[in-house]
Amino acid sequence: MFCESTPVQRFFRFVLVITYALANCMSSAGQKSDTIRDVWIESMSDQLAFDISLTNLYDVFEVQTNNTKLTLYPNTPTKLGLKLNYRFLSVGFKVSPDFLPSNGDEQLKGKTKSIEMATSFIFSHLFFNLNYFKVKGYYLEDSEGYGERTPDEPYIQFPDLHYKGFSVLSGYYNNTRFSFKHLTTQTERQLRSAGSFMPVLNFRYYSIDDKSAAVNTQKTSNIELGIGPGYAHTFVINEKFYGSLGMLTEFGVLKTKLTTRLSSGDTVTKQNNIILGFQARVGLGYNNKRFYSGLYVDMKGMRYEQEHTTAVNSEARAFYRFFIGYRISAPSFIKKPLEKIEI
Repeated sequence: MFCESTPVQRFFRFVLVITYALANCMSSAGQKSDTIRDVWIESMSDQLAFDISLTNLYDVFEVQTNNTKLTLYPNTPTKLGLKLNYRFLSVGFKVSPDFLPSNGDEQLKGKTKSIEMATSFIFSHLFFNLNYFKVKGYYLEDSEGYGERTPDEPYIQFPDLHYKGFSVLSGYYNNTRFSFKHLTTQTERQLRSAGSFMPVLNFRYYSIDDKSAAVNTQKTSNIELGIGPGYAHTFVINEKFYGSLGMLTEFGVLKTKLTTRLSSGDTVTKQNNIILGFQARVGLGYNNKRFYSGLYVDMKGMRYEQEHTTAVNSEARAFYRFFIGYRISAPSFIKKPLEKIEI
């Protein structure tokens, strides 16, 4: 008897099948010449890289009107990530255990459960990042203005607020001397400084659902599509140490369906909003034959005005990612399924 697979398992199984077929179709595409690889990029295609990371990246919800500002945070200040990288494929996940710094103050800010799973595919000029996320439990940062609070309960909590969805980010980089894998999966080493123009296309679906009661609650279903130009550059110091800079601007549309649950029945309203966003990154890293590490700091911003209202959704914040990794010779059970694909 076989167990029924979950929606997450079915999603990633579908992605793997489609991408495996795509990789076989692209295997005959133009490759970086041996000269470019030897001088500018060193391949680590026979190595399996695995790393552990810490980050404070999470989504917040901020709404501004003429007189008020509401900001909802999950109680997950620090996330722990684990990732495996081999050739063009990367898989990983992030969780927020209580033993990490700043985590675990559930009495003050409530309990948050979160998980994030990601898969990346990086080919000669194209890359695809697929991400699934699920979060439960938020608190209101500026709770002082909404009734008198006590030292034991300084924040208004929303334990039944659910946020989940998935995203697909695809992009193109045109410079064959630039290694995108060096910055993301560490399955290559950049030997000389290089940069590349990098347009991207982003698709995201997510829902925000207040499940605290059957009536007088709301749920939003959102589809976001954005496109924009970007640029990334790696500055190699001595083939082991490097710095990186990157910038991305995005223009897109957000289609929102808002369902309000009332005792008399559900009411539905829809919005079409224009989104403007940006992201900038600066980083320092070490990338040796076996061991690698790095610290990336990002600044990310987004803004849009809600259609038919005076409310403005915006976000501007900085976050970091620190990682440590190690490479080993790839075992045969990983090498054999992919050995015929040369991307």
